[in-house]
Amino acid sequence: MVKQHLIFSIFVVPTFPLIMKQQKQLGLWLLVFVSLGSMIGSGIFNSPKDLIHVANPMGTLATWIFGGIGALMLALVFIYLSAKKPELKSGIYAYARDGFGDYMGFNSAWGYWSLGWLGNISYLVLFFKTLNDLLGEHALSPLTCFILGSAILWFYYFILLSGIREGAILNFVVTIAKLMPIALVILLGFSLVDNEVFNVPDWQTKLASSGKSTTPLLQVKDAMAVVLWCFVGIEAASVLSGRAKSQQVVRRAIIISVLSVLGIYMLVTFVAMASIPAKELAASDTPLSLVLGKTTIGAAGSLIVQAGIMISVLGASLSWILLSVETMYAAAREGVMPKILAKVNKKQTPVNALLLTQLFTQLFLLSILSPALNETYLAAITIGTTMVLIPYLLSSLYAVKVSFGGRHEKSIYKLIAILGTLYAVYVIYAVGIKYLFLSIIFYAIGAFVFLKGRQEQKQKPKQWEWAFILILIAAAITLTVLILTGKIVI
Repeated sequence: MVKQHLIFSIFVVPTFPLIMKQQKQLGLWLLVFVSLGSMIGSGIFNSPKDLIHVANPMGTLATWIFGGIGALMLALVFIYLSAKKPELKSGIYAYARDGFGDYMGFNSAWGYWSLGWLGNISYLVLFFKTLNDLLGEHALSPLTCFILGSAILWFYYFILLSGIREGAILNFVVTIAKLMPIALVILLGFSLVDNEVFNVPDWQTKLASSGKSTTPLLQVKDAMAVVLWCFVGIEAASVLSGRAKSQQVVRRAIIISVLSVLGIYMLVTFVAMASIPAKELAASDTPLSLVLGKTTIGAAGSLIVQAGIMISVLGASLSWILLSVETMYAAAREGVMPKILAKVNKKQTPVNALLLTQLFTQLFLLSILSPALNETYLAAITIGTTMVLIPYLLSSLYAVKVSFGGRHEKSIYKLIAILGTLYAVYVIYAVGIKYLFLSIIFYAIGAFVFLKGRQEQKQKPKQWEWAFILILIAAAITLTVLILTGKIVI
């Protein structure tokens, strides 16, 4: 899994080629930079708009604080496990399998893989949403967006079939494009800050963006899915812990990177919500363009943000494909998934895992045909967030099992494991029951893939695994019927 995350990071972190040239031991700042590159993605460009729809500025600030503490607990969970179980090299998948058996390990890999291609859909949607905002009245039709998105998707497929694993030039351009507009928004946006815009009246009881009734707790709950999406990739540095100089360096790197990401996101959110009135921010297509366009840079600033978003998400979407393919490949190599997914070509590309990933992405890319691109983007990141919460929860529960299984384990580790678990459970609830329903359907589909893998290994699922699978399939069928009959509206 270390290798897999190194492949993922090469497209996000501009110093990755330097990391590869150095010794295996990584120092503090190299680890910090890898973590920052993994966590700062598309979410930062759209988060002010997504958040203002469900929370007022003060409610959003509380969500970032609460979500940041929870993210830190999850990060410490991965650090603890990487130090306690250094022999487990496949990260999230390995923790779930070692702690709760093959089926839970499969579910962790399946959920993480699903996050990858769902994340890729969100990137493509955001790309066309930004492009249409740039084109204005000449915006592309949903059908044209779908055709071009499909072309991009299969262009990546053929690139990866050729075995290309390095992208130093693309890597540099993507990173600069991602960080430059963010830095400009923070530095120049402070000149626009207006306390009256940020301190909206009756923020505890009424949403400034829509006038709907609300409460502080409801605002935090509804905003939590967006906040967690911004921290997805938090496990990257812990996966690289085997290459670190020491476990103390890993712990410090995780803390610094999580706090840095939290600080960057909070600053961007504050500048946007303190400079743009809530209704105007909620109606914007690209909120950071709106902010920068009001600074001294003017229209040029808006173009910088829009170009930065498009280049960034195109480069990052390739990373999501790599990450999801490599995750499925790792599980297939160990017999938890069908062996056909472990097949590689001469260039060592997992060809069947790649093809399956692209086919799933292509199928769900049909959602881009909807004229409501922002809703499609939000649906993709919310379902993806729900899918990744199961692997996060299993890892946290495994940390609880490990920490309480040792006679002389320190209480602080037990507390971290418990808090990480409670946070994962809360966010599953906060994401929303309708998306939890959809994740059940996804996991039920995965059960058939697991059974195929068991058959190939000439092994039968355990009784509890059969019971779990049957309940899952029955629940998925019931939910599907309710959705198709209109009794549940997604």
